[in-house]
Amino acid sequence: VCITGDGSRLMSGGDVTVAIQEKLNIIFVILNDSEYGMVKQGQRLGGGEKTAFNLPKVDFVQWSKSMGISGFCVRSSKDLENLPIEEILAISGPKILDVYIDGEEVPPIKNRLQSLGTVK
Repeated sequence: VCITGDGSRLMSGGDVTVAIQEKLNIIFVILNDSEYGMVKQGQRLGGGEKTAFNLPKVDFVQWSKSMGISGFCVRSSKDLENLPIEEILAISGPKILDVYIDGEEVPPIKNRLQSLGTVK
């Protein structure tokens, strides 16, 4: 299982193509809030200018289909409960879970910013 953000996925999608070529059974869980969350929260916690963190809306299920692999969308806790886990695990090769998240939730990055000296 690879858990990543939508911004990270858009910057480095080559690993998915390798997983396709090598038929690796990896589930890519993409946390989708249409933002560079670490940039946004870093700016907020560090008192920086609020700029350049928005992304266009990307449908990663469609993105997965464009590469010939299975994709599943999770927009709510009910969707998560209803995910066909057995079906997903039975699929050979990589698959994508496009998981919509609340971009206002602050990730646990305060310690990282403190170590960089950008927030007290």
